[in-house]
Amino acid sequence: MKLLTKYSLVNLLVMVAIFLISSGAIYVLTQAILIREMDNDLTGIEQKVNSYLKQYGTLPKGYPLDEERISFEVTGSIKTLRSSELLQMFSEREKKMHNFRKLVFPLFFNNTWYRVTVAKPIEGMHHLSRALISISLTTILVTILISIILNGFLLRRLWRPFYASMNIMRNFKLGRTESLSFPQTNIEEFSFMNESLLLATEKAEQDYWLLKEFTENASHEMQTPLSIIRSKLDVLIQEKSLSEKQSELARSAYTSIKKLSRLNQSLLLLAKIENQQFNNVQAMNMREMVEDKIMQFKELWQSRHIKAQQQLEDSYINISPELLDILLNNLFSNASNHGIPEGRVTIALKPGSFAISNTGLHNPLDEKRLFTRFYKGVINSNSNGLGLSIIKQIAKASGINASYQYSGNMHTFLLNW
Repeated sequence: MKLLTKYSLVNLLVMVAIFLISSGAIYVLTQAILIREMDNDLTGIEQKVNSYLKQYGTLPKGYPLDEERISFEVTGSIKTLRSSELLQMFSEREKKMHNFRKLVFPLFFNNTWYRVTVAKPIEGMHHLSRALISISLTTILVTILISIILNGFLLRRLWRPFYASMNIMRNFKLGRTESLSFPQTNIEEFSFMNESLLLATEKAEQDYWLLKEFTENASHEMQTPLSIIRSKLDVLIQEKSLSEKQSELARSAYTSIKKLSRLNQSLLLLAKIENQQFNNVQAMNMREMVEDKIMQFKELWQSRHIKAQQQLEDSYINISPELLDILLNNLFSNASNHGIPEGRVTIALKPGSFAISNTGLHNPLDEKRLFTRFYKGVINSNSNGLGLSIIKQIAKASGINASYQYSGNMHTFLLNW
């Protein structure tokens, strides 16, 4: 859920709650005020009754068209207590039960006490309640509509610098020489965000160039002594004066140096890929590249009596030529090294996809660890466990989806782009 949507939702819920509470409070307060005004009217009637007695010396009589109801009840020497209450009585005018406000007060006349009851209908209470609810609901709907429009217009304008900065960061790539330029804004929080992003990208750019320089230097400095050691051991192995045990030790050291050299090259290659040092992207003819690899591995397959099947269609991909060569070489090497003798290798190329399969182990590989570094499907394998990791990194850097499938004793690596 977007921040704007969540804010609008919370804002609307709060407004609805406020309006509902306000409507209830208005209804209760209006009813209280209306009852108080009614009590004042009934008190006025009491004063009129007393004035009528003083002026005419007799009890007043009600008018048949008047909704006010006045009754006089002789209580003798008992003085009635003053009280008021809300009750329902039958209204002659509306022909149904209606809310009335009743006032009871004592009256002394002709040396005796009377119990005077005055009742008056509370007209419009029900209609007023409906009107208040209707007005509140209408106000809520109008406010919600206005809020949606204002939030959609104002908040999008306020958040425009944020999205502009995020788009710039999304397109940011290490190794580019041009500096980032964020849009100017008078909002303090967005200005602080832009300053923080600029500092972070500058630091990342600096670290990138330092790491790149280290990778290049390490590649040169480490490969040189490894090459010297390997050449010296090669010369030593060819010495005839060596004993059989010495020759065996020299061959073992030579094999280890070769493995260490391949490991170093693989790690440096991974570092270069992760540092995005292969930027020469071109439209490559996959069919030509795959056919070249088939020719290179053809003799190896024949020597191991591996049957190769191929189904190639024209296909193109935008990728660095060097990375594509490494990618295909690792895929073909993996299928050849881990394929069983007298097995088969199938290669399928279609527009947007490439698959290479080989017969191998009778159980699937661990898909969760398959593309991690130093993973080996076979414990005693002579590989350094970086081939599939390199495939994954090249695919990730080139916008390719690399996956693994196992079916019918066939291990398949699939590329989709």
